Amino acid sequence: MDWASASFGAFMGIAIVVSVTSLALYPFVQRSYLLWCSLRIACFAAMTITLLSFGPGESLFAGLDNRALGEVALALGVACTGPFFATYVEQHIDLAHHRRHLWYILPLGIFAAGATLLGGSWPIFHQLHDFALLAATFLLGNSLFAAIRRNSRVAKIQAIVWGPLVLLGLCAFAYEFFARTTIPHWPRLVLGALSFDLIITFLGIMNGFGRVKLERDRALANIEAAEQMMLIDPLTNIANRRGLEQHFAFDTARHPSGLAIIDCDHFKRVNDTFGHEVGDRVLVAAAQALRSDDVFAARLGGEEFIILIYSDDWENTAEKARQRITQAVRAAVPDMNLPVTASAGLTALSRTDALSVAMNRADKALYAAKEAGRDRSVSIAEFQSDSAPLTQVA
Repeated sequence: MDWASASFGAFMGIAIVVSVTSLALYPFVQRSYLLWCSLRIACFAAMTITLLSFGPGESLFAGLDNRALGEVALALGVACTGPFFATYVEQHIDLAHHRRHLWYILPLGIFAAGATLLGGSWPIFHQLHDFALLAATFLLGNSLFAAIRRNSRVAKIQAIVWGPLVLLGLCAFAYEFFARTTIPHWPRLVLGALSFDLIITFLGIMNGFGRVKLERDRALANIEAAEQMMLIDPLTNIANRRGLEQHFAFDTARHPSGLAIIDCDHFKRVNDTFGHEVGDRVLVAAAQALRSDDVFAARLGGEEFIILIYSDDWENTAEKARQRITQAVRAAVPDMNLPVTASAGLTALSRTDALSVAMNRADKALYAAKEAGRDRSVSIAEFQSDSAPLTQVA
């Protein structure tokens, strides 16, 4: 195998890998530069096939010289380079009119491709082809420089990537303008520059994909954290009403056997006498007192809490939780000489019970506990019955 065949095979392998990878990444990141990259690579691969797989005098299509077809494919590859860079450079980089100028490269490249086909009949189009590609190179270089000045990481990488291609293009333009013939070894020189382009661009795209994935993961984590914050009461750090409803709806592995609504007695007196800062400390202590392995606690609002009880002896568990409030507040707020008690309304829960229905029953029992003198629990033991008898637990 000679050097030309080996280099051609290596280039085609690189082109296929980069193109397929870009297309495979598109569904995940939805970035249009991946599509432009694949189209650009396809044009350059077509140029390589026409210039290196067949002799210059051979023809894949009747009446069309393969060297001309290679020039057409190269011009179309240049045409795709403008939109590729316009969509690839970081969107937060303000390029102003330069980003629009990059899109002008697309019609310039297409015109250069058409001029190549017409050059056989009208030689003036050979010069127009060269000037169109020169204009495209100027727009690309100017936009690249502007992006670098704005500290674009992508632009800095692409400046290194495209340097050999731009230099080769300018040399070829100058040579053809004065010598009126193609620069020697043009296909192989382009092949080497394009191979360097594809490899470094591919590494940049993969690095960019990693950054996009990291940013997306962070965004999803922030969204998840924000959603969790919406389920937590910011003062007591236990679930709020929304958190309670979500827990009840989605915790299907187990089912609570009972529910209690607990209200701190005469809490307004605490705020009026000692201030809201002390009142907040009381609420935090009460919330911590309700927590245990077989209890899920939530704050409904103000000084009112609700617990879901996961034990067979649910009434006794609820009563112990209620009684812990007084002890917890005394320990957490020792400078307050006013004892804090709590009243509770209890109800049993069946698997068919709706949370709102059970809460209505417990709320009725809580009202009865307050009417009976507070600092006690009252239970409605029967499921789904508004007329169920009330039983005082303590």
